[in-house]
Amino acid sequence: MLKTRFLLWMVAVMMFGFAAVADEPKMEFMDLILKPNLETAHIGGVQMPSAEALKNMHGGQYILRAGQKRLTKVEVEKTLLPHCPKVGVQHVQVDVGPEDTIYSLQRTNLCKSTDGGRTWSARPISPPKGWTVAEMGRWKVLRDGTFICVAAKMGREHSPAVVLNSSDEARTWKKQAEIPLEMKLPQSGKDYAARYCHRGLDRLQDDTLLWVIDVRDKPYTEGHGLFCFRSADRGKTWQGPELMMDWGSEGATVLLPSGRVLATMRYQRLPHPSDGADLRKHMGHHPRTGELIGFKNVFLIDSNDGGQTWSVPRLLTTVYGQTFGYPAVQSDGTVVVVHDTRYGPGRPGARALISRDEGKTWDNEVYYLDHTEITGSYSASVVLKDDTILTISASSRVPLSKVSGRQREKDGDTMTDLYAIRWKPQK
Repeated sequence: MLKTRFLLWMVAVMMFGFAAVADEPKMEFMDLILKPNLETAHIGGVQMPSAEALKNMHGGQYILRAGQKRLTKVEVEKTLLPHCPKVGVQHVQVDVGPEDTIYSLQRTNLCKSTDGGRTWSARPISPPKGWTVAEMGRWKVLRDGTFICVAAKMGREHSPAVVLNSSDEARTWKKQAEIPLEMKLPQSGKDYAARYCHRGLDRLQDDTLLWVIDVRDKPYTEGHGLFCFRSADRGKTWQGPELMMDWGSEGATVLLPSGRVLATMRYQRLPHPSDGADLRKHMGHHPRTGELIGFKNVFLIDSNDGGQTWSVPRLLTTVYGQTFGYPAVQSDGTVVVVHDTRYGPGRPGARALISRDEGKTWDNEVYYLDHTEITGSYSASVVLKDDTILTISASSRVPLSKVSGRQREKDGDTMTDLYAIRWKPQK
């Protein structure tokens, strides 16, 4: 048993860097709310669609809805984006600018749509001198069409982040600010040994900017912290850092009609001896070994002051491996969170959860958006002026078991497709 747990910890460290040592007695964790109103393993009261049904859906102009004990087709408009051979299933970015102009950044291409995501153009892009596309993180588009990003060096770095903007759709960039990054680990108060920006820049609908970075200790045994910086003047000045969550990372943020800010968060860590019985009963089990492995779930957090302070995180997805969640909100307060499902139940792919009360409670219905041959299908969404949700969904055409990630890279094609899906939840 101890040997198995040690091996699992080592795998988690190498793959994710979010692991805590299971036998470390001094670790302290932030509070969590673990009483969701919806269990997300089986939703809608029907059997999950088969792989064949999902593949047929993937190629058709519809998605599948499970709700009220029925599985039904929902007509949508679905468009394949111009292919970028370097884009992967986790490289999904989208934002909406003036007049509902939509931009989707790929690894080496910038895709643009002026008709609500029905048709797309694409052109090559390159980062400014001294940076890679990956280091520039998420790009966002302000309401006047200005592109903005926060670039930062990752790993064993303490240099400041650099705020860049572009007035010509990412053809040229100008530096406009720096953000010092001298945070301390929340568990120990020590300097961090490494940092990563899996989440990056969020833009609320009023152009408030939230930039989030996670810091870790060297062996990942003393702590982990996710910190938020906030700008209310289009990125010229920044306030922070504000601790959002201890073992959090990926996700996104949206401004609700009520003025509250809702954020999704990937929470991931192994069990720890200090965990109480209530915590452990909500932890997941490894899909292959069956051993209690901890959390790899989507949590929700709220802010009532525009992202300056944050609430206690509350559990949204109750299945280990339902992780990357991206929120969008319609004008009536209907919230959609699209998340990936890695290890089941059912086939991997993007699924959408629905809340009719700004994320306070969640309906017993789920929308199946795509089919993928690899675990971890990431998506990102925006809402257009007519309340249409546009979701950019990434899917792999070939399973890793047949063509390794290294072989794909060698061949120069990740074999990943991005689809634009125009849809609305059923009333």
